[in-house]
Amino acid sequence: MTRKRLTIPPDETAVSVCADVILDAMADGISIQDTELRVLYQNEAHRALVGEHAGEYCFAAYQKRDAACEGCHLLLSFTDGMVHRRETSTPHAGGRMMEIISTPVRDAEGRIVAGIEAVRDITARKLAENQLMQHRAAMEASMDGMAILDSSGSYVYLNQAHADFYGYDSPSRLIGMSWKTLYHPDELKRFEDSIMPLFFQTGRWRGEAVGRRRDGSRFPQEISLGLLADGGIVCVVRDISDRKRAEEDIRRMNAGLERRALELTVANQELESFSYSLSHDIRNYMSRISMAVQTLEEEYVPTMDQGASQLVHMIHQAEDGMEGLIRAMLELFKATRNELVHTQVDLSTLARDVATLFAEAEPSRHCTVVIQPGIKAEGDLTMLRILMENLFGNAWKYTARTENARIEFGATTYGDREVYFLRDNGVGFHMKDVANLFKPFRRLHTGQEYAGIGIGLATVQRIIQRHDGEVWGEGEPGKGAAFFFTLPVHSRPR
Repeated sequence: MTRKRLTIPPDETAVSVCADVILDAMADGISIQDTELRVLYQNEAHRALVGEHAGEYCFAAYQKRDAACEGCHLLLSFTDGMVHRRETSTPHAGGRMMEIISTPVRDAEGRIVAGIEAVRDITARKLAENQLMQHRAAMEASMDGMAILDSSGSYVYLNQAHADFYGYDSPSRLIGMSWKTLYHPDELKRFEDSIMPLFFQTGRWRGEAVGRRRDGSRFPQEISLGLLADGGIVCVVRDISDRKRAEEDIRRMNAGLERRALELTVANQELESFSYSLSHDIRNYMSRISMAVQTLEEEYVPTMDQGASQLVHMIHQAEDGMEGLIRAMLELFKATRNELVHTQVDLSTLARDVATLFAEAEPSRHCTVVIQPGIKAEGDLTMLRILMENLFGNAWKYTARTENARIEFGATTYGDREVYFLRDNGVGFHMKDVANLFKPFRRLHTGQEYAGIGIGLATVQRIIQRHDGEVWGEGEPGKGAAFFFTLPVHSRPR
C-alpha cells in the first residue's frame, strides 16, 4: 500500500516533507483521523505498533467494530474541543499499557477538521510505578525507621516509624531538616570524625549510635547507611532500647551467677574438706570402739550373761551400720563432685561383673539373673559401676524373700531414645510413694524389714543427672520394681 502523507497545498511541500520526517522520527505512535474517524496518516512508530491502516476507519481497523467505540476520546475532543488523555491495555498492543492523547485539529477558521492521537507505550513506567508503590508500602509498614536524604543530608523521605523514633508525630515535620539535628553534639562529633569519612569511602556503614528525640531524651539505635549514586543517603534506623535493657539484665544476671558459682565452689570445697575430715575422725572413733568391743569379747564374754552378750552384739551392728553410712555418704559425695571421664562403656559386661559379686557374697542365695548382651553407652566407667552396684544392690535386697527371685538388665527403645532398665520381681512399692524413691535417707521399707540407709537410689539419680540423662521407677506391691534410665549418646560432663 502506498504510504500517505498529510494533505498540504503545493506551495508548502517543503514544510510537508519536514513535518513528515519529524513525525516519523518520534518514538510515540502518531495517527491523524478525520472527523468521521477515518485514518489519514500514521507515522513509522504507529504503523509498527498496529500495522498499516490508512484509509480505514479506526474502530474497524483497531477494534474490529462496525461503529465508533462507546466513550471514544477522539470524538469527545471533536465535541468539546479539549485534549483528552487515557491509559489502556488493548489486544493489538500485546497486553502492554498504552497512554493515548487525543487532540483536535482546527483549520484557519477555527473549525475542527481532524484529530491527532499520540500513543505511548507506558508499560515500563507502570511497572516501575507499581514497584515503587510496593516498595513504599513495605517501607511504611516496616517497624524499622527508613529514610532517604539528599546529598546535603536533608530528609526527602521518611516513614512513620522513623519519625516516631525521634518523637515526631508526622514524617512531614522532618522533611527538609538535616539529620544532624537528631543527635547530641558529642555523638555528632563521632559521626563527623570517624563514621561519615568511612561511610563516604566505602559507600556503606552499619553500627550503633545514640539518637536524640524531639524532647531531648536519648535512645540507643542500630543504623545502616547506604550511599546513592547521586550522593544521597539511604538510612535505616532500629531502636534497640529493649535489646540493650535485656543485655544489661543478662549482664547483671551473669555477674550474679558468677558470684553465686564462686560461693558454691568455695562452699563445696569446704564441704568436701569437712566430709573427708569428718569421715576420718568418725572412723578413728569407730576403730577405738571396735578395739574396745574386741577386747571385751575376748576377755569378758565368757563370763557375761545373755543380756550383756546381746549388748555387745548390738554394738557390733551399730558399728557396721555406721561404717556403711560413712561409705555410702562418701560414695554419694563422689557421684556429686568427681570429674567425669567419658568413654564407651559395655554395660552388659559391667552388669554381669556386679551381679557376680553379689552372688559370690551370698553363695547360698538362689536368684536368676538375666543380662541382655551387647548393651553399650557413653559415660564415666567408675560412676556407671557405682550406678550398677546400687541398682543391683537394691534389687538383690528386695528379692531376698521372693521365691524364684529374678533380676533382669536390658535395653529398649522409647520413641527415638534408648532406655536401659533393671527389673526385679521382689517386694515392689506403691506408685503413690514414687516421689520419695530418689530422696536421700527416705526409705519405703523399715530397717527392720530390709537393711539399708536410703542413699543408694539418690546416688543413682545424681550419676544419671550428671550424664544429662533421666531416671525413673515403676513398681507394684508384691510384683516387683523396675528402674529405667537414659544416657545420651553425646553426654556433656557437668
